[in-house]
Amino acid sequence: MSNPDRSVAAPGRLWMRIARELLRYPLPVLAAAVSLVGLGATQLALPWVIKEWVQGPVAQGGVPLTAHAVAALIIVTLLALFIVSSRSLLVSVDQRLVERLRSAAVDHVLRLEPTTVERYPTGDVMSRVFQDVALLSGLTETAMKRVLGDGFLMVGALFMMFLLQWRLALAACLLAAVVVFALGATGRVIRRLGAVAQQHLGTLSTILQEQLQGLSTIKGYQTEGFEAARFSAANRSYRATSIRAGSWAAVLIGSAFLLAATGFVTAVWLGSHQAASGRITVGTLLAFCLYAGLTVEPMRRLAETQGILQRSLPAAERLFELLDLPLQNEAQGSSTFVPSALRRSVHAPRPGSRGIAVEFENVHFRYLPDRPLLKGVDLGVPPGDRIAVVAASGGGKTTLASLLLRFRDPNAGRILLDGADIRRYPIPELRRLVCVVEQKPFLFSGPLIENLRYGSWDAREDEIRQAIEVCGLQPLVERHPLGINASLRESGGDLSAGERQRIALARAIVKNPALLVLDEATSAIDSQAEADVFAKLEPWLAQRTVILMAHRLSTVRRVPRIVVLAEGRVSGDGTLDDLVGRGSVFTALFLDQIEQVPEAFFERHPTLEAAPRDARRVSLTPPEPRG
Repeated sequence: MSNPDRSVAAPGRLWMRIARELLRYPLPVLAAAVSLVGLGATQLALPWVIKEWVQGPVAQGGVPLTAHAVAALIIVTLLALFIVSSRSLLVSVDQRLVERLRSAAVDHVLRLEPTTVERYPTGDVMSRVFQDVALLSGLTETAMKRVLGDGFLMVGALFMMFLLQWRLALAACLLAAVVVFALGATGRVIRRLGAVAQQHLGTLSTILQEQLQGLSTIKGYQTEGFEAARFSAANRSYRATSIRAGSWAAVLIGSAFLLAATGFVTAVWLGSHQAASGRITVGTLLAFCLYAGLTVEPMRRLAETQGILQRSLPAAERLFELLDLPLQNEAQGSSTFVPSALRRSVHAPRPGSRGIAVEFENVHFRYLPDRPLLKGVDLGVPPGDRIAVVAASGGGKTTLASLLLRFRDPNAGRILLDGADIRRYPIPELRRLVCVVEQKPFLFSGPLIENLRYGSWDAREDEIRQAIEVCGLQPLVERHPLGINASLRESGGDLSAGERQRIALARAIVKNPALLVLDEATSAIDSQAEADVFAKLEPWLAQRTVILMAHRLSTVRRVPRIVVLAEGRVSGDGTLDDLVGRGSVFTALFLDQIEQVPEAFFERHPTLEAAPRDARRVSLTPPEPRG
């Protein structure tokens, strides 16, 4: 997570980073800068023309319409044009910058590995992408218009004041130095408070995200009042910090205006005495007053801008912290490595293709340093084989799937595909070979067909129709007037759990991987319907390597080989009859689902005798599929 003090310690680094982002658009930025300088130059030229007009034709009693009047009209016209052009260009640059930063942040998050993103609450990531980028919206316009435009105008006005009467201008500069010191001191306070406020805003987003996702739990446990109070407490903290930051900004603006206005009044008072004594002309006094006036408003706006910019720095830091999160190395070793699995067409397997060989060699893995999960898993799956992996809840089944996709890497040991370490595979190619279907698949809002061909955008409609038929999705398609173009709600909220699993399975079929991992992928489908799906899938599965993970015996018994994980190692490997007959850990896992358990097993495990025999209700013989 970001540290509020980092933006205080290195504001220069952040400004350099923002400047580099702006330089991605050199022509619009240059055009905007030229317009701002032109705007300041015309504002500086107008008092001089007025001075010459007053000292010349007006003092001599000339006619009102003179060359000075024409020049003043031309300057005013140019002033209006520069106002329009500078504002239009600044808005263009600002919105280009915001669009790029927001898109870059989302693109980077999507390229990060899940283990990296999991370190940040979802609400915090959303806050960085939306709220923090929104705070940067207007930063370009504010920074360039105020710092460049007003800064040029103020410096130019001070120069003209020195040109007209250096003694009076010197007094004004001394007050300006005091203003600059006040800007720096107050700005650091505002920056710290802004960092804290942004963190509170991220907390608010996280709380709301959790409450929306867990709304049914909140309702079921009747904790609406507690959750509303939790959000309100965080909201109060954000409000209090924001008020403090705003109050300091107000003090900053008021102090700058007071000092600048005091300098203006002092200069006018001193100048009036000099004009009365004849040491300067009335025209010079008028021009000096106009230039002094040009320093007051820019100084006030610069003070206001200081508050805005200091509040934006923590947002910029949080955003750049997200953009700087390292991506996983896609492949180790030679960049020209092409495993044999990639030399053949995996997306369209040849008839007789036998999938891909998988091997776990002494694989160790732990989530926490003192809690190893896998303690030396050795497991080989020949190409085209089908195995089931079973374990108690939390025994490491889903972790094996994550390791195969390289969402995580083993702490020790290695995983081979077709004899090559998966760390040598380019990540995109590895994930083209391997497909994991999860127990709770994620569906996207939008047409059903887009969910089915998600990631396989070139899939033909006949391939999609075949996947629909195999997975038993025809009733879902037929009950919608739009058929496969029917629109799904967010996360498939209008579907049953079984329908969501069928769609995920069909999506995997359309992807056409060499290795299919089913992680409780049919747990929400009844046993008979599951048998129908596997029967229709048989020709397709025969061309692939399949690893099936399940807690339901009716699913596990569909494969000829079962591997049992216990205490982080392979504790059993064989057929269903072998594992039950030995009285293994497998039998203990599925005791309440087995109808035929050898009596010798209970003699060796008397503590299990209490299990009711009628609970062991599932026969070891797989049912025949319908049709």
